Amino acid sequence: MTRKELDEVFREAKESKLDVFVAVTIPGQKDLEYIVNKYPSLDNKLAYYHKAYDENLTHAMNDQIKIVKAGMIDFYMGD
Repeated sequence: MTRKELDEVFREAKESKLDVFVAVTIPGQKDLEYIVNKYPSLDNKLAYYHKAYDENLTHAMNDQIKIVKAGMIDFYMGD
């Protein structure tokens, strides 16, 4: 996945008023970690991802941390 693809997921989620999940590789962990970014915070989270990750979505401080998937999700928890 690339930053351009992540931007597109966030753009579509904002238009649809949905949340976004990202799947991240974590050093020493065999499975992916999933993070849910709620709709009201999408602009803030995308800005963070742009600062912390390069064009190939590898973390700037640790090349073993990488965003490998992202998609829209309706993550309702009664809030």
